[in-house]
Amino acid sequence: MDRLHSRKPIRTTALFVDYENLYRQTVRYLKEEESINGQLADLLYSLRRYLLARRRFRVVLGRAYADFEQYEDGLAIQRVLAEQGIVPCMVPASLDPPARSLQLTIDALHTLQSHPEVQAFVVVSGDLAYLPLLEYLRSHGRQVALLQLAPPSDLVYERLGDRLLLDPRPILEHAGLRRLLTHLSGSTIESTAAPPPVFASLADDPAALRALELIVEHFGRYDEVYLTPLLRKMSETFDASEVEPKELINRLEAAGAIRLERRRGFPYDYTVLILHEDHPDVRRIRETLAATSDFETDTSGDLSEKDHVEDPSGEEPSAF
Repeated sequence: MDRLHSRKPIRTTALFVDYENLYRQTVRYLKEEESINGQLADLLYSLRRYLLARRRFRVVLGRAYADFEQYEDGLAIQRVLAEQGIVPCMVPASLDPPARSLQLTIDALHTLQSHPEVQAFVVVSGDLAYLPLLEYLRSHGRQVALLQLAPPSDLVYERLGDRLLLDPRPILEHAGLRRLLTHLSGSTIESTAAPPPVFASLADDPAALRALELIVEHFGRYDEVYLTPLLRKMSETFDASEVEPKELINRLEAAGAIRLERRRGFPYDYTVLILHEDHPDVRRIRETLAATSDFETDTSGDLSEKDHVEDPSGEEPSAF
């Protein structure tokens, strides 16, 4: 049975990451020799996708707090965070231990006052719940969510409830971080699998529906579609003055028609698009094309690996 729902409004969201606490908790699982900063960058990237697709939270403001100079690849991780639209906030380790969490809290409260358009706040940490901050934000009418790698305490469960605690496992699975996922299995929120995607009809979004038709018609024979050449094809097809191709991709993802996954590459990482074959609009478009006797898959838009050129700009469908 198709899981259709009315399109909920997308909520403008601020993301606050206690990066140093997140790093330390990850080290407990994976040890120092792992490429931890790279994995955390993938985690935060997938988190933003998850928030948009599952919660309809679009991150427009992001900050990450740590003494980045203590990491050998500190400059690289700051660059990666900035490319994701997350501002690296330097908090020297020489300051008092609570300085980092205090700075995060102060900035979140300042955002509450200075950005009334921000409707939701998401906090990410290793084992700190930031419970007073989240409860204060809730009392001022904001939606909140917490992503914490360590199992939340009974008090956090009681005060926030399952709905406001993000299970890290489906996010780690989406990011391909299976070694870290193995350490978390059975230790966080008691669910054995990621919830199925929630599908929204595109009937009230004709531009996004036309974009989906283009993707299925021209590139539907591929398991994965490289995003950069796909955006180029969409730019040739759609009037940029009406709608940006990246925005159409965002809307398709929010409706559950597609998902985006990050891939590691050399010299640059890249993103691929994957169709959700169970989405009713995807099925309907495929059935319509199959019923057209003269339909042939277009090979002019071949997105095979040999034609793929990785995009160093880091520009992808994003609210940043």
